[in-house]
Amino acid sequence: MLNAQPMAAVGMPLRANPAKYSSDAYAYSAHGGLPKPIDPPLRGDNVHRLPTTLRAPLSSVPQADSVRDTLLITDAACDLPAEWLAANGVAVLPIKIHVDDWHLVDLHDEFDTLEFFRKDIATKGMRAQSEPLSPIETRDFVQSNLRKEINTVIEVAIASSRSKIYMNSLAAAQNLMLMHGRVRRNMGIHEPFKMWVVDSETVFAGQGVLVAEAVRQLNAGMSATKLTTHLDTLRHYVHTLVVPKDLFYLYSRAKIKGDNSVGWLTYNVGKMLDIKAVVHAHAGKTEPCMKVRGYDDAIKRVMDIVIAKVREGLITPIVTVSYAGNIDEVRENAAFVALESVCMRRGVTLHLSTMSMTGGLNVGAGALSVGFACESLDL
Repeated sequence: MLNAQPMAAVGMPLRANPAKYSSDAYAYSAHGGLPKPIDPPLRGDNVHRLPTTLRAPLSSVPQADSVRDTLLITDAACDLPAEWLAANGVAVLPIKIHVDDWHLVDLHDEFDTLEFFRKDIATKGMRAQSEPLSPIETRDFVQSNLRKEINTVIEVAIASSRSKIYMNSLAAAQNLMLMHGRVRRNMGIHEPFKMWVVDSETVFAGQGVLVAEAVRQLNAGMSATKLTTHLDTLRHYVHTLVVPKDLFYLYSRAKIKGDNSVGWLTYNVGKMLDIKAVVHAHAGKTEPCMKVRGYDDAIKRVMDIVIAKVREGLITPIVTVSYAGNIDEVRENAAFVALESVCMRRGVTLHLSTMSMTGGLNVGAGALSVGFACESLDL
């Protein structure tokens, strides 16, 4: 397991102060409540001690817009193309994965993720567990990405109902604001430093919708304060539809975890009838929403739903698609081609990416995820 070393004993305790979370300078959308104090209290200074394997690669430093004063962060579970994230200056918070004595880190690297889907997920994925960076590691990661001109950090996290990433980031944000603010004052920078953490209330491609929208609005000149309010509202309208391919994988993983979320569709019946479950993630909840016979038909059903919503008009002109495998297989799918054509005609940006290693762990190789934002969705 990769663990950060305790920081030097200078600065404020790394714990959450409930009173201060009433201010939007600390956090947004506390869907999961407030983080508990860390025991024993850890203290920090301006020294980076994040393990090298968890530090941001140089490519995560903004290229096209180096003068932007807002740093945007998401976690490795967010499904957007790695090259696009790097080109737009979005830092990606790593996620640790372990099974038995086998450990790796999800750095949102598409090559490593594809290798994992090809070689390891079938034998190790069912028992694997993902683990977020600790508050200390999260704070150090953010700090390692800060530059002098950065006045604000906005992090869009995977749903707090699915991971502790959001809660750990809240604790890290409070400590970082106090610590980094002091460092900036010592440097003669008096512009207040702020960090917001947004609970996306969704997963996979849906999380990608919020991050892509954040980039779009920052590039259009929206202020960080207005952007956090915008994301806080938009997240309630983001829908994610997931089509798992391997029912046996879902059944086996759920059984190992003691999870009854797929109990309504037993493996034996599903295998016999070739039934695929479509999963809907929205507003912090993730649950099966429909049953379709055949994987290809399930994909077409989902794509038809998204096409209809694109034609009706989306809240934001963004659709994200991710696939736990080689995305060339998706590009050749007739239902995706139809979606791509409609998006082009309607001026909607369509992002296609490899599903994150973390996401693939939960739904298995061959799963497809689609995210979009609309006024309502009746399934």
